[in-house]
Amino acid sequence: MTVLLRFPGAFRRMRMRRGLLQKSVAYQLRLDPGLLCAIEKGARSPFDQETLERAAELLELSKTEQAELSWTAHHDRLVGLLCNRGATPAEIELISASLLAWHHLQADQRDGLIRNVRRLGESAQFISTLSSPEGRLEGFT
Repeated sequence: MTVLLRFPGAFRRMRMRRGLLQKSVAYQLRLDPGLLCAIEKGARSPFDQETLERAAELLELSKTEQAELSWTAHHDRLVGLLCNRGATPAEIELISASLLAWHHLQADQRDGLIRNVRRLGESAQFISTLSSPEGRLEGFT
């Protein structure tokens, strides 16, 4: 599941680009160094909003970088929630990929994405009604 997580890599890259050591960043963010290490490895949840804001200030992130880091934290919280609720790896991967697509689309494009996913669901339902119990399409041998 850690390959689906986006926050650990994003935060680590931003920290390292600025030449900051993990331990010093942890202390400046008032975090236990072990906790920051676990967060960067994907073993713990991303920062809460307050810590995200402190990290953005500490790392002197641009507005674009702040938005990206905030989005990765949001993505990973949703993925973690799905894991904790018993979603299968395939379901989690589908939702993660959908969130990534959503993130990169404009508002009008997002409406199109939703319409296409709905059509895909309707098509899948239709195809399943044509299938026989053996998995073959009825009328075809």
